[in-house]
Amino acid sequence: MRAKHWVGLDVGESCTRVCVLRKRGPAVLECSTGSSAEDIARGLSMFEIADIDSIVMESGAPGEIERQLKKMGYPVVVLDVRKTHRYLSIRHNKTDENDARGLAEIARLGELSRLSVYSKSYDSEVLRNQLCVRKRLVDTRAEIQTSLRSLLRNHGSQLRRVPHGKAMRPAIEAEFARLQSTGASQIVSQLLPLVDVWETLSGHIKRIDDELACIARLNPVVQRFIQIPGVGPMCAISFYATIDDPHRFARTADVGAYLGMVPRVQQSGASLHRTRVTRAGDAMARGYLVLAAGVALTRAKQSSALREWGLDLRKKVGFSKARMAVARKLAVTMLSMWKADKDFVPYPQRA
Repeated sequence: MRAKHWVGLDVGESCTRVCVLRKRGPAVLECSTGSSAEDIARGLSMFEIADIDSIVMESGAPGEIERQLKKMGYPVVVLDVRKTHRYLSIRHNKTDENDARGLAEIARLGELSRLSVYSKSYDSEVLRNQLCVRKRLVDTRAEIQTSLRSLLRNHGSQLRRVPHGKAMRPAIEAEFARLQSTGASQIVSQLLPLVDVWETLSGHIKRIDDELACIARLNPVVQRFIQIPGVGPMCAISFYATIDDPHRFARTADVGAYLGMVPRVQQSGASLHRTRVTRAGDAMARGYLVLAAGVALTRAKQSSALREWGLDLRKKVGFSKARMAVARKLAVTMLSMWKADKDFVPYPQRA
């Protein structure tokens, strides 16, 4: 019978610490390699793949290393860095060597099922990266708009807000002409770079929006999500990229906790307090769901059981709590539709 080995990897930017343990005894191998899958595989070349029970790394490590090692046939498991911190912090000294050994010991103790995290597919990672780039561009454009409006107001501008799209350049040029007529031509030359950057960012955002709109049209799952009142293409694509595989949730209700939209519980003895939501999981997907819930409660024209339930709840607990509750129900509804491969039904009890 072959002896099993457990491997812990503490992955850094340029160097990775490797620790290999057997069932009993000290470490079989402790070394440093490069931070690429090929370098790590060379460091483990003295072991047969069949002799390795698992290779453990933390979730902060680059996903490409995990994918390449799995292609080579290695059994790679990614652990939640927030949970492994409790194990690794037991040691007084935090070093790469101790972290790699601690990860290998976690694997040897059989704690992988409780600490492991789901590894998303490459396509979902690419789609989510595109959403992250768009969000960064939109946030930067909003900062430029705020700065531009503030600087204009300092010189007597009456422009209450900076228009979006094609109306932006004419409105700014009209305001610049008014400032030049008052002798503030130097201010205009100082602010023109902000306008140019704003237009460049808007062009990139429009290109990404067109690409995402094309993805939404071609993806039947995303098209089903958009049937729900309040849910737009960005919310649907973000949820699709975050979940990746709907069948990894045994219960559809678990998606609310996964996205951090359930209250935090503090219980001791007879006292039980529910505080604010945990805000765990993907913040971008949660933000889009909350935004969609707000639209469903205020501007959505199509009536549904979900909207009526949210409006009734709004009267009891207020808009903020009702919006979060509707966002949680939206996530559960979208996951149920995805798993059942069915369209949205506004009133399920009548169907």
